[in-house]
Amino acid sequence: MNAHRTLHAENYDEFLRLLAEYPKSMPIYVHNRFEKGKDLGFACIITVSSSGLQTSVRCDNLDIVSSVHDRIREYFKAHNPGEERINQFVRRGLKKSVFLAHRFDELGTSTAACMSEFIRALGFDLKEGAGYESRDIPDKVAERIRSQDIFIALVTPGDTSWMLTELAYSKALSKCIIVIVEQGCELKKGIIGSDFEHMEFPPGRVERCFLPLVGVLPP
Repeated sequence: MNAHRTLHAENYDEFLRLLAEYPKSMPIYVHNRFEKGKDLGFACIITVSSSGLQTSVRCDNLDIVSSVHDRIREYFKAHNPGEERINQFVRRGLKKSVFLAHRFDELGTSTAACMSEFIRALGFDLKEGAGYESRDIPDKVAERIRSQDIFIALVTPGDTSWMLTELAYSKALSKCIIVIVEQGCELKKGIIGSDFEHMEFPPGRVERCFLPLVGVLPP
C-alpha cells in the first residue's frame, strides 16, 4: 500500500487476499486490470469512505462479477442501504422539491452549482437561500424552506453556524433532512439530533455523493 493508500493486485487471488487484509482502511481504491485472455479479463474499483462503499466490477464472466460482490460484502461487512431508510422518503409521499442550503463564497457556490445541476436533472424543483447567511432566517428564505419537502445542507469549509438555524427550522417543520459534508469540515449537529441522512465527499468531489443521494431521494 503506497502513500496514496492504493492497493495493487497482480491476480484475482491476490485481490481477494488484499480485501481480507485491509477491510477497514478508509478510503481504499482497489484497481485490478488484466488483459483479456491472460487472466480473467477482470477490472474492479472499490471506493470506501465514511459514508459508504461503492464498487464497480467489469468482467465477461458474470459468475466472477457475482463472486467479487459477494466477497466484498463479506470482507467489508457491507450491505445494500436498508430498505427502511431508502423508503422513508417514499413512504411519506414527498413531492420532488428540495431546498439547498450552502455557503455563498466561491467554493460553496461552485459546489452547490454542481449539486443543483444534478438534482434538477433528476426532475426536482430546487430553491436556495439567494445569498443569505444570517443567524436569523429572513422571511424570504423561511418561505422557500416551507415550500420544499426536502432540506439539503451542503457543508463546505467556512462558518456554517447559520446553517444550524435553518436545519433546526426545517426539523421543526418535519422536513426530510440530508446533510452532505466535505471531508474535514464539521457541523455541530446536536441541535438537530440524528434523524437525518448524512453523506461525506472528498474535497472538490461532491459528485461522489450523487449515487448515495439517488438512493435516498424519492423517485
